[in-house]
Amino acid sequence: MPSFPSMNALRVFAAVGQYQSIQQAAKMLNISESAVSQQIKNLEEKLEVKLIEKTGRNIKLTEKGALFYPSIESGMLAFSEGLKILDSSRREKLVTISVIPTMAKWLIHRLPDFKKTHEDIRVRVHSSNTPIDEHDIDVDLSLRFGLGDYPEMITIPVLQDKIAIVAAPSLLTNNPERDTSKYALSLPWLGYHAKDIEDINQAIQSFTGDPSQSIDRLASKIDVHDAVFVLEAAVSGQGVAVTKHTLALPFLKSQQLICLFEMPTFTAFRYYVVHSKKRPLTKEAKVFRDWLITALPEYFPDLTVR
Repeated sequence: MPSFPSMNALRVFAAVGQYQSIQQAAKMLNISESAVSQQIKNLEEKLEVKLIEKTGRNIKLTEKGALFYPSIESGMLAFSEGLKILDSSRREKLVTISVIPTMAKWLIHRLPDFKKTHEDIRVRVHSSNTPIDEHDIDVDLSLRFGLGDYPEMITIPVLQDKIAIVAAPSLLTNNPERDTSKYALSLPWLGYHAKDIEDINQAIQSFTGDPSQSIDRLASKIDVHDAVFVLEAAVSGQGVAVTKHTLALPFLKSQQLICLFEMPTFTAFRYYVVHSKKRPLTKEAKVFRDWLITALPEYFPDLTVR
């Protein structure tokens, strides 16, 4: 009995048998036509049997080649499937998400809920204010806050937001007219620097009834650039904070802050789940994306994009 032929030769024969063409087989395998012909010749010599023959300018399988081909085809398919299974078992089921820092804390606290039903998926959270683009291969998904203008990206609007004016209960203990704008104006205010500054100033003007008021005028003594630290300063009683409802909500629920005023209208900015159009999501990334666009509205039901 002839010795077992090389796997490479069998792979070439399977391609030739599929296309009945040296040229097409070479194209599919990304090798030269002469390399295909040589592999077939080697296989025929090893098996001591003629597998293909010329018919004019074309080729076809010989009678024995046609008998041999179905077994090789099914064998190569089984082999390929086995490699996929092996690769899948070896591949780490990892999802990397880039999150704006203001929402990273919320996500970290919610991840145990995701892990309850998806123990096999590891989530890597990258906190960054830099938007991802279609060339970023290190990040699967991104959670952004903006106007939705992300070129070459799929954008899924998930949440809207409102501007809220909040303060620690300790700041309000001496207020004879509890929670009034007049009393709030006598308190220190915390500075704010963000792209939604127009919404911030509009909320202040609506709260105070003074169209000339702005955060720059009010926050002359304490200036905190990061929105997360603005809230931390507010919780510690350092001043009145103007912030997003999404950021203030955990502190309002725990009664560490009291809401003095909330704009009745949504801002133009929204939260978006973003990923590349050019790079398909992995199965695991799709699972995490679907969980995220469900988890956010569950926690912020009044801010869900409808």
